[in-house]
Amino acid sequence: MSERTATITGARSEKEVAAYLPDNYRITGCWWREKGYDKPDEVMIAGTDRMGWTLDAYVIPRLSSGNMGCRETTV
Repeated sequence: MSERTATITGARSEKEVAAYLPDNYRITGCWWREKGYDKPDEVMIAGTDRMGWTLDAYVIPRLSSGNMGCRETTV
């Protein structure tokens, strides 16, 4: 299986995103448009789909339930 990556918008913090992710996905970075801004503009995640814990069927809908946008990115 290949690793999948995605970008999340609308998160209040990295900690909030981490709480929504299953063990097979992780945060790989954050991007702030302005220094000193308390909320990240984008949070990047990566992981490998495993036993129903997939980007399409679990991660994206779960993040959406927390009012966060998530779109898969290609490398």
